[in-house]
Amino acid sequence: MVDVERLFKNTVKNGTVEFGAKQTRNAIAKKQAKLVVIAKNCPAVEEITTLAKQHQIPVYNYTNSSVNLGQACGKQYPVSVFSVIDEGSSNIMHALKEKK
Repeated sequence: MVDVERLFKNTVKNGTVEFGAKQTRNAIAKKQAKLVVIAKNCPAVEEITTLAKQHQIPVYNYTNSSVNLGQACGKQYPVSVFSVIDEGSSNIMHALKEKK
């Protein structure tokens, strides 16, 4: 079983991520994003999901709120969406594909 919270924290610590809707949109547009993670209460969920699919970037829909996603990323603030630019040593891309 994949512990997604541990994966998120490891990716934030060892990889490169962009937090927030604006930064995620920019990363998608620049074709830098390799994965987009969206909390269930993200206000821009439809827009970002559509944009990611247009650019063939996988989207992981986190089943908890932005507060929980922020905590899972080791942040003291809510995170509604983040994009993975470089997964570092976390292997998040492979692990989340297996989870689906």
